[in-house]
Amino acid sequence: MNLILHKFAINFQCWFRFITVVFFCALFQGTGRAQTVMHPTKENIPISSDPRFELRHEVDGAGFWHWDSSSISEIGVNEGDASQMIGLVFDLETDRKGTVYYLDMIHSEVRAYDYEGDWIGNVANSGSGPGELESPLGLLVVSDSNQIIIADQFTNHVFERNEATFELVSTQYPKYPSSNGQLCAMNGHYYLVFYDMTTPASEQKIIHKYTLDGEWLTSFGEPYVYHDPLSVSEFASDTFIACNSTHQTIAVVTNQIPAMTGYSDQGEQLWQVTFPDYRIDRLKEYVKNGVTYISAMYEAGTSIFSRSLFSDGEYFYVTYVFREKVFGLLGGLDFSESHTFMVNARSGIGVYLGAAGPEIGEVLVAIDGEYRFTVTENSGFPQIRIHSFR
Repeated sequence: MNLILHKFAINFQCWFRFITVVFFCALFQGTGRAQTVMHPTKENIPISSDPRFELRHEVDGAGFWHWDSSSISEIGVNEGDASQMIGLVFDLETDRKGTVYYLDMIHSEVRAYDYEGDWIGNVANSGSGPGELESPLGLLVVSDSNQIIIADQFTNHVFERNEATFELVSTQYPKYPSSNGQLCAMNGHYYLVFYDMTTPASEQKIIHKYTLDGEWLTSFGEPYVYHDPLSVSEFASDTFIACNSTHQTIAVVTNQIPAMTGYSDQGEQLWQVTFPDYRIDRLKEYVKNGVTYISAMYEAGTSIFSRSLFSDGEYFYVTYVFREKVFGLLGGLDFSESHTFMVNARSGIGVYLGAAGPEIGEVLVAIDGEYRFTVTENSGFPQIRIHSFR
């Protein structure tokens, strides 16, 4: 799912963070914290005791992971038909049946295309009416039921596909709405990330399980260990999930934490793998004039998972990229190298695959059989690229 897919999307997250921090600074005035705290704190950085669960930049998987010899279809042009002029690709999913869906943050739309890059239609458009999108955050494709679920502010809109048309089935108001649009589905249920900052840290759970009708069933998953609710606001927006129906496993990553954790659909922690070469982006929490603030350091050379976690068959895939340089007031980003890992959903044992795309700045976001989907802005404008290895 989950879907940041390229620097445009990540820069949007920077703006979102800024607005969130301003809100919580006002909310938690006078909390009385007297010292500066650097996050993640030591107790939140996992250390693997088994070398099999340490994933490093090595070449053991690169022999079969290649980017040459593929045909490429592209979605996204500089000038042309409106359906091909895409904006901010904030989330992307496939239905494993030949259709790719993406959430366009600029236009507040969800669009559908075939694997040749041809536009099929819009699932939902911008607006404030029934099924229209005001501030969409993410989408989920439930291929078994031909349904598309779109997280929009505090609601989830459910659409059902009938050939080239999409009908609004229902609008749900989940007990725990998604913090960042991260949803995944398997076996007739969907899961989302939400931090309830009104709940004490000792009782907090971050993954929430629902029926497809929107009925909350249970919550599980250990959150970031925090002492001030302001701290957790950053980790709420930066936590991503994916589901693997073959092994009924949910995987979770958080941008500032160099690890991936796997849970069963009942909430049992199954495994945890660490990324020793991941360079942590630290957050600074401090008090000034009685007001608590938190800010990202945005240092060059640090890593970010973004929204690159997804599942395909037996495996989870995750990519992290390194910041090459940082610019602007809110930490606009340019990226250099990227690293993709494949993790077995049952065992948690993983392998390093190599670069997340054929070019720097091109990032893998989905796989369907012989197809790989990347996003890029290397042409000077946003594009979705569909690589076929058939």
